[in-house]
Amino acid sequence: MITLELSDKVNELEQIVALQRLNRLDAVTADVRATEGFVTMEYTVRELQLMRGEYRHVVAKCDGAVIAYALVMLKDCRASFPFLDTMFRDAETAVFKGMQLREKSYFFMGQICVGQAFRGQGIFRKLYQMLCMQMRADFDCVVTEVSVHNARSMRAHQRVGFKEIVNEHADATEWRVIVWDWS
Repeated sequence: MITLELSDKVNELEQIVALQRLNRLDAVTADVRATEGFVTMEYTVRELQLMRGEYRHVVAKCDGAVIAYALVMLKDCRASFPFLDTMFRDAETAVFKGMQLREKSYFFMGQICVGQAFRGQGIFRKLYQMLCMQMRADFDCVVTEVSVHNARSMRAHQRVGFKEIVNEHADATEWRVIVWDWS
């Protein structure tokens, strides 16, 4: 049986790191990257604790083991993640529904991943639904970036309700900034 919960437990954060390692771009074959997707970042347990602030990450578990996760990343942690500065800058300068995104209250999806054996079962959508339940009272939307090479992830995000946002000032990159507006 698969359960979803909000988590800040160190042993579950360690399991998130292990799942990241299994699904990292450089850890999966080209066929898996093309059909199943991948993650690009591997965070430490300390970084996972730092990025969420007072909130908790969402995990899906099967038989007590973390099999999927959705990571909360608050804007306040920007200085701790200089390698993500482009993502933060792109969101600040982006326009969504005719207004600057920075005028809205938002946070970042730090990363979302469903273990390979559990894909296609609706867990991705359930992770986002639980995330929305936790965060909606404090935020208007969630923002993330998806690699243009990760077609499965982009389709899954679009099915949840994410839309690509316009960013006239962004450099041409392999990333698309997307937003799920709750307002």
